[in-house]
Amino acid sequence: MVNYYILFESHEQAVRLHGELRAAGIRTAISPTPRAITVCCGVSLLVSEEEIGKVREYLAGHTCTYKSVESIEQEFNAHRDRYI
Repeated sequence: MVNYYILFESHEQAVRLHGELRAAGIRTAISPTPRAITVCCGVSLLVSEEEIGKVREYLAGHTCTYKSVESIEQEFNAHRDRYI
């Protein structure tokens, strides 16, 4: 599964865009930025594959402050953080 992350220079920008997208009926989640993508302010918006088209349309039609939109393949590891 591919997840998309909108990256920002500051967490205030992330919170502002999250609210704007939510008001437009587009689902995103505030998330830590994966280090595999970049080191920025540490906060990003997580966007699913199903919502990325709507997000790109919104970003193209509105003045929004963000750094970039990046994708990353999510690998599920059932044994991560298991201490048995």
